[in-house]
Amino acid sequence: MSVAVPHVESSAARSGVPALRVRGLSRRYGQHLALQDVTLDLHAGEVHVLFGENGAGKSTLISMLAGAREPSAGEIEIGSHRGIFGSVGQARAHGVRAVFQEFSLVPTLTVAENITLGEEPVRRGLLSRAAARAEAAALVERLGFALDVDAKVADLPRGKQQMVEICKALRQAPRVLILDEPTASLSEHDAQALFGLVRRLKADGTAIVYITHRLHEIPALGDRVTVLRDGQQVATVPADTPEHRLIELMTGRTLANIYPAPGPVGERVRLSLEDVSLALRPGTVTVRDARLQVRAGEIVGIAGLVGCGKSELAQACFGLRPLAAGRIELDGRAVRFGHPADAIAAGLWYSPADRKHDGLALGLPAGDNMSLSGLRFGPVRGRWLRPRRERAQLRELSQQVDFAAPRLREPAANFSGGNQQKVMLAKGLAQDIGVYVFDEPTVGVDVGARQAIYRCLAQLSAAGAAILLVSSDLPELLGMTHRLLVMNDGRITGEFRRDEYDEHRILAKFF
Repeated sequence: MSVAVPHVESSAARSGVPALRVRGLSRRYGQHLALQDVTLDLHAGEVHVLFGENGAGKSTLISMLAGAREPSAGEIEIGSHRGIFGSVGQARAHGVRAVFQEFSLVPTLTVAENITLGEEPVRRGLLSRAAARAEAAALVERLGFALDVDAKVADLPRGKQQMVEICKALRQAPRVLILDEPTASLSEHDAQALFGLVRRLKADGTAIVYITHRLHEIPALGDRVTVLRDGQQVATVPADTPEHRLIELMTGRTLANIYPAPGPVGERVRLSLEDVSLALRPGTVTVRDARLQVRAGEIVGIAGLVGCGKSELAQACFGLRPLAAGRIELDGRAVRFGHPADAIAAGLWYSPADRKHDGLALGLPAGDNMSLSGLRFGPVRGRWLRPRRERAQLRELSQQVDFAAPRLREPAANFSGGNQQKVMLAKGLAQDIGVYVFDEPTVGVDVGARQAIYRCLAQLSAAGAAILLVSSDLPELLGMTHRLLVMNDGRITGEFRRDEYDEHRILAKFF
């Protein structure tokens, strides 16, 4: 199931010179060919979707279109330009702007300062903070985003930071706009606002390159889809191509239903929150009087708008946020963790939403990341690592999460989002855990990797684990959970059993 988004036909005429042409674009890293001979046209007023698994070459392609990386071969044509872009500045000068998954924000600056960074308004030879603030406020209002231009970016949740990135890209009206997984960190409500913005830009003649792993967005927004697989261009097809056909083109195989059937739920309550309240800072409350229970074998979801408090509540379970009031029980025993290590020792695991910043040591090998939280020590030889046992465990973990064992020694930074998320999942499987809290476990992850992650979560619940699943992806919550809670303004405002799931009723509780 998915939230319906009305399809809008492109107003662009397909005749004439395309807004941007790509001819034979390739990129080689040593012996590895990351992208090979991609050729496509992008028309004014068109949303052209790039679709493929993590590592298929999408990010490599758009980084070259945006001037962040130079191709090994091929050329880009836009206006009078023929050749390649040697820098982001050169691409911007020709009207190409990009919003990447990896944000380029300065955390210590305000929203207004980030929006105008590098192109600050000047008055009498000096930077004008007042003009920058006024310009940013006008842009935020025009785009319809709920942003405080005076807030520091470091204090914003990831979804709000995504909005700041979009504002930066649209400050100067682009000829070509690249959106890389723009809804990955947005709630359904904010995603709807973004869809409206995309339709307005499309009507104004902006050419848009759109990357998404959310299949329902493709026919809703797109005109054409170019599918990449293993760095090669497989096909360019209409956006209304059936989902099963897109998946076949993307993976080279047919995937069964992506969501496994939920298993039986036990009677034993493994995680219980009673009247939990959290204080973000003195005088402010982010979560108020939250009450929930998760039983053995049960997957309970939490949905809500960005900033509703769902991630903060998940972090509090792991000891990352102190309780202002209330009680947390784990397997019937009251707990209050002062450190995440205490939570792990007690049998509770938390998987953070931002894997690169909070979840992984990117410079370490994938295998070291997997075993880092659950290192095994030999009782006879003192506190010495036991490499043979660790290697055996890593082989088992790799198999559980469908990760290629021969790549365990490669740095985590080398991997796609899907493989990094599998490493994160394996970290939680490396010790004896009975309660799992997953915060946005499939953000920026392709369909194939999602299926592997969902299958692993289903296996955990079938083995008796309790799972609390926090997500901004409503179809994911509807497909995976036994029960669904909705949060709004720090409170749990609704609860639905699986046989009661109705998107419109659930979305109504968001407000």
